[in-house]
Amino acid sequence: MSALLAGLVLAGPARAQTAPADETVRAVRLAPGERIVLDGTLSHPAWARAPVFDRFVEKFPVTGHEPSQATRVQVLFDDEAVYVGVNALDSEPAQMRNMLVRSDGVNRTQDFVVVYVDPIGAKRSAQFFRINSAGSLADGLHTAADDSEDFAPDFDWDAAVAHHAQGWSAVFRLPFASLRFAEGAQRWRFMVGRRMPRDQFHLFTSVLVPREAASFIDRLQPLEGVALPERHAFLTLRPSATLRSSNESGTRKSQLEGSLDAKWRPRAELVVDGTLNPDFSQVALDVPQLAGNQRFALFLAEKRPFFFESADLLRSPTDAVYTRSITAPRGGLRATWRGQGFAGTAFVIDDRGGGLVLLPGPYGTGFAEQPGACSLTARGKLEAADGLQAGLIAAARRYEKGRGDNDVAGPDLEWSFADAWRLRAQWLHARTTAQPDAAGGLARGPAQEGDRVYARLTRATPASETTLTLDHIDRGFRHDGGFVGQNGTRRVDLVQAFTWQGVGPFNEFQLNGALHHAGDQDRGDTVAEGWRVGLWASGASNLEWRLNLQLRNALRTAEGAPLLAERYVNSGVVVTPALWFPLLDAWVDAGELADTLANRVRPGVRANLAAKLRPLAPLELEPTLSYATLRDDGTLRYREATQQWLAIWHFDARHTLRAIVQRTTLDRRAESGVAALASRGSAQSLTYAFRRSAGTLFYLGATRSKAGAAPRVSEAFAKLQVDVGELRIGMGAGP
Repeated sequence: MSALLAGLVLAGPARAQTAPADETVRAVRLAPGERIVLDGTLSHPAWARAPVFDRFVEKFPVTGHEPSQATRVQVLFDDEAVYVGVNALDSEPAQMRNMLVRSDGVNRTQDFVVVYVDPIGAKRSAQFFRINSAGSLADGLHTAADDSEDFAPDFDWDAAVAHHAQGWSAVFRLPFASLRFAEGAQRWRFMVGRRMPRDQFHLFTSVLVPREAASFIDRLQPLEGVALPERHAFLTLRPSATLRSSNESGTRKSQLEGSLDAKWRPRAELVVDGTLNPDFSQVALDVPQLAGNQRFALFLAEKRPFFFESADLLRSPTDAVYTRSITAPRGGLRATWRGQGFAGTAFVIDDRGGGLVLLPGPYGTGFAEQPGACSLTARGKLEAADGLQAGLIAAARRYEKGRGDNDVAGPDLEWSFADAWRLRAQWLHARTTAQPDAAGGLARGPAQEGDRVYARLTRATPASETTLTLDHIDRGFRHDGGFVGQNGTRRVDLVQAFTWQGVGPFNEFQLNGALHHAGDQDRGDTVAEGWRVGLWASGASNLEWRLNLQLRNALRTAEGAPLLAERYVNSGVVVTPALWFPLLDAWVDAGELADTLANRVRPGVRANLAAKLRPLAPLELEPTLSYATLRDDGTLRYREATQQWLAIWHFDARHTLRAIVQRTTLDRRAESGVAALASRGSAQSLTYAFRRSAGTLFYLGATRSKAGAAPRVSEAFAKLQVDVGELRIGMGAGP
């Protein structure tokens, strides 16, 4: 580790990066009666009046370089929407990578442009809107705190593209009803990005994003001239109906269920969401994960629309809000406020239950059957000062029939100071009376209390990054509405990385190392500890490669059990091999791995492969494979595999046919203290989808699944959701 720390002195400064003198983008109002037709062209006379911004700079592969191709941006607006026109010039338009993909499937393997909009101007979050050169769309939220993109939220917007001899153009229509702004003085922030995948996968941005920036959206540029409509209250109603017919062991059942989602915006800063009997079924199956040799619960991503409004507000330094812990709501109500200095959201859910409650411990996660419950969650964030943001989370869950409660609350902060330093911290206190009973459920019992204290300190420069994380979780801390798979430990993590640009064939080259230690608070025993060193590099053809030597990764599976010391090599690669093979993402662990059931270290392999294939222009294929084995003296003791094969046929940008085939297998040979186990599972689905907009869609499909010894279940379904449009309310409220 001393060599890594010495690198702080030896690592030289990165190339100087100079931002353009004027980064402001200026919008122009459309004249009365002017209408922009979304045909992707910039031929309407109004575009001739809009100032052109063309001072783009390269972000990848070399930050600060002048782009090889020009990109021009213009902005118009009227009383209903903001229009962004992008002209992406290309000296070799035949090299553009044009491919239809499903909604939110626009990624760096395609030519695309993206618009980031932050109407509040705090640069804490930004809505983003993407369109690729074939006309496929993607959108979501970028959160500065963890510099993450969340594609789950879907906004009402539209865009179109057109191709010309010098490249291609795109026009975005972003309705004010879909943007989250505040009354009063406007501080709109904005950025346009352009992906151009060739031999090198370029990213150009309309403002310089230096390597040491606190987040990708930290340097959003001013957008001036946009005037809000005088009236912008609205009410949106989205009724849906789902017809299901199922067959389980010869028992047929059919049911027709209706649901209603409503969104009301009585004023600019406030949005109210309501849902009745929502259809929270998964339209797409979760990708299966290896679980046969795991001690802790697996995290699943949220896919349900009710939780998407300002989803960035639910993020905190820890996973303190985990909405997948809500299983089958009867209904819910949510209010979200976004102002210039304060943002907050609160929702109440009446949940039928039926899932699992996580019961964390120092050495693994237990589970209890989840009763019905009423849950209240509130989250607020205050812009306390320049670079300092304070937050508060409160969550209360009341289980039905007096089975007990779970209450959690506490503050958090995010602080960027001294340019290179960032701190994220959180303190939560929990009180729980819903205790596990002998029948595997929950019952009211003596109250248990505990705290979680978390802090992460990061120093980032153009040439290095250092991260120190401390996480203290009391044995009595349980958060049924968050994701907490382990408690009763104190953990310390230290990660150090040094980065160089333009090293040999690589765009970037990184040397990194990490240390971690977790101890049992009650006994003082080591629960986990380890250290590793690694290399990471990026290069042409979308290449990202890593090689890590896990010199020690010790873990303890139970109180008093021996410490299992893993030693293995981890290697992974992300690359675009060919136009018809736009993505390969694979990794492997090989060496001495822990067998958590047998409490031994054994030779083994863990591997994962995910790919995207385009054998035909309208056909997407996405295989995902995971595999793990453990051996003992040449004898196979454990083998587990999961497979998902996803295929999508694009009739056009709105009509698709999707097929998913999944299979899971688990085999374990009996030995002393470990029973033999053989399990098989499978699932298949075929779905036709018509997506007119984010609010109007139709699904028709069938699924079949089998899990272990349970009977096979088959189901056919049809779902129709309609956005009945914005209803004008209030004083002749606007769009």
